[in-house]
Amino acid sequence: MIVREFREAWRRLARRPGYAALSVAVLGVGLGVALFLFSLVNTLILQPLPMPHAERLLALGEPSSSGNGLGDIDSDQYLALRGHLRSVELIGAYAGVGVGLDAGNSATYYQGSRMTASMMSLFGLKPLLGRGLMPSDDEPGAAPVALLSESLWRHAFKADPHIIGRAVRVNGAWTTVVGVLPASAGDLPVTGNQVWLPLPLQPGQHRDLAGVVRLAPGSQLAQARAELDAWGARLQQALGPGQHSRGIIVKPLGFTFVPEDMRQWVWLMFGAAVLVLLLACVNVANLQLVQTLQRRHELALRSALGSGRTHLMFGTLVESLLLSFAALAIALPIVHGGNRWIVAMYFSEAPGTVPFHHFGIDAVVTAVALAAAVLSTAAAGLIPAWRASRADLQDALRDGAKGSGGGFARVARVMVMAEVALTVVLLVGAGTFVRAVGSVLSQPVVGASHAAQVAVAKVMLPPAAYTDDAQRIGFFDAVVERLRREAGVVNASVSDTVPGAVLGSHESVALPGQPEPADGWPRAQMGIVDAHFLATYGVQLRAGRFFDARDRADSAPVAVVDAKMAEAMWPHGDALGRKLVLWPGRSQARTLTVIGVVESLQLDGVLEKPRPGLLLPLDQSAGQSPLHAVGLAVRTHADARRFEPQLIAAVHAVDPQAAVYGVRSQAAAMAQGRVGLTVLSTVFGALGLVALLLAGAGLYGVLAFSVAQRTRELGIRRAIGAGNGAIVRTVARQLGWQLGIGLGIGLLLAVPWSAVLADPGLRTRAHDPAVFVPVLLVVLAVAVLAALVPLLRALRVDPVIALRYE
Repeated sequence: MIVREFREAWRRLARRPGYAALSVAVLGVGLGVALFLFSLVNTLILQPLPMPHAERLLALGEPSSSGNGLGDIDSDQYLALRGHLRSVELIGAYAGVGVGLDAGNSATYYQGSRMTASMMSLFGLKPLLGRGLMPSDDEPGAAPVALLSESLWRHAFKADPHIIGRAVRVNGAWTTVVGVLPASAGDLPVTGNQVWLPLPLQPGQHRDLAGVVRLAPGSQLAQARAELDAWGARLQQALGPGQHSRGIIVKPLGFTFVPEDMRQWVWLMFGAAVLVLLLACVNVANLQLVQTLQRRHELALRSALGSGRTHLMFGTLVESLLLSFAALAIALPIVHGGNRWIVAMYFSEAPGTVPFHHFGIDAVVTAVALAAAVLSTAAAGLIPAWRASRADLQDALRDGAKGSGGGFARVARVMVMAEVALTVVLLVGAGTFVRAVGSVLSQPVVGASHAAQVAVAKVMLPPAAYTDDAQRIGFFDAVVERLRREAGVVNASVSDTVPGAVLGSHESVALPGQPEPADGWPRAQMGIVDAHFLATYGVQLRAGRFFDARDRADSAPVAVVDAKMAEAMWPHGDALGRKLVLWPGRSQARTLTVIGVVESLQLDGVLEKPRPGLLLPLDQSAGQSPLHAVGLAVRTHADARRFEPQLIAAVHAVDPQAAVYGVRSQAAAMAQGRVGLTVLSTVFGALGLVALLLAGAGLYGVLAFSVAQRTRELGIRRAIGAGNGAIVRTVARQLGWQLGIGLGIGLLLAVPWSAVLADPGLRTRAHDPAVFVPVLLVVLAVAVLAALVPLLRALRVDPVIALRYE
């Protein structure tokens, strides 16, 4: 019986290729979208980390100000905790660093990390050649050693079998290579790692460390948190005067790589994709209802001849099952293409992500795909199968060949309302994100008028060769002067910030004598720049002057503020000549004199909260910025991407041991900060578009079916004198109440949905009329377009033909 039902279902589908193709396409798109978003959930959230005892590994750090992720710890906090936590079996620390490695005649930049020897065990790093880091390597004064990645060893050192024990220059210092780690270790503990160095820890020496602990067997996350809470006061005492700890917390290590906010948005996207799949199932169910209605005579006769309800339901479900599994042929390529798009769009542009999580179709995604096909079979086929099992011979014969369809038609109309409601919900989500991205992209960024013509790069100097800031500033002055003489160069600058993309730092500011407000000192975006900054980026000077040769290291400290800071600090007066305190309330507080005002800046990424801007001169920045690794900017007459070879050559002409990295245009740097929201809006926009197309197809199908079933009725109306207007009203009346109820339900669901999507950081708003009103108009327009063809068909009904077989 089972084989016969599969054979009959296949024959029915083969006799109706248009219906079968449309059903497979609709269901394939719905399954593809849902499975693609599930693959992201699986990759970013569900997959275990590729480390031994991953379930016992925790990230350790201070609470972050945003509440998402973790802040860093310093060496004092690490040393105070090491060996004193009973619930912890092992503790380690690491920090991502840039490494200038000279394997020939000049230094090349590589991503690296400094880490304690315990990280080898915590992350399960086992050398391919040589040895790993040892506790003795962490001791202050130990001989410098390094581990290389397999890819670096093979490409830069030609897979030299005698690499172990060889001395190479790392950041200008001779260092012994003691091991090579396999390719599988290349993303730990930071993405794209190529070089691993020891991390000798001394009190007060290291900041910006990431901590990792492994729970002791039998210990739980709650125990570690309780123990750290109890350690709070003791930790503050261990740090000593002048140091402050906000406390130490732990979270599962996976939150280091995929923070809470990203997890939230991945789950929301997946939820929206499930709604799209449900919408596709409703569409296919409607199509199957139509086909079941056309078979009602056959089904009624089979029922009269002894076929039970289970048998009739099974036959219809088999047809739905065949459609669902055929739809996987469309769904799986969508999943594959979506994963490739995510990698190309996001992970290649965003350092610090998790490429060791491989995006693609694995065993879990395949199993879920099969389960989703079965569930889609139930969702799309259960109602048609139930209606098929209730077929009645007398009702079927009484309805006639062109009857109304009775209960079948009523169920179809209810499902159309569900389609409209789901479409409204999905379009509200899509509109929310598309509007947010539009507002971000439309905001002009000061200093970005020539973003495609400005090449930016980071330069790292070997610390051993440049022991003080005067030497470092002299190096950058020489490079800038060389670059300014290059053909095609408009200007060149050195700074620690790129407008609209890279922030120097956030710092507290105040007026002289100002008491600290209850909510803390005001914060400003601060950048350390040279005298060519304005000309290179095209920033306008509003008042006063900019930095020049008068602003030396031994002259009075000065600053240039932007218009936003001038308005905030001196709303009723001129900012020029006024005093401003940097780092108020701290021992290193500095009083600055304002010498100029520029237009309002956005030194931080375009998605970050706008704050007042403050610029300090490079020559007065001794001790205020890590000048061994700052940035260059070169404004050219042509595409900035073509200038990379000249930029690197100019740096190496001054010092071959200086490593140049991160060369790109300012436009690319700005785009990187927008990738996350762009991905969100693109996914939601695609979901909304798919929902709109499915809703249009569903409305068309049901209206066309309704007109076909009412041919006899329309023919009679024509015969007794009904005109086109009466026919239009008859057809439109049915569409109107279905559409009205569907829109009402959709609005009721969309209101709380938009509240869930509201996020000030992403600039998405709840209950935004600029989203809701266009959504309603678009759905109405699609409904009208979907009704046009059936309506024209109704107007062409010939009463003679309609009544010929009465």
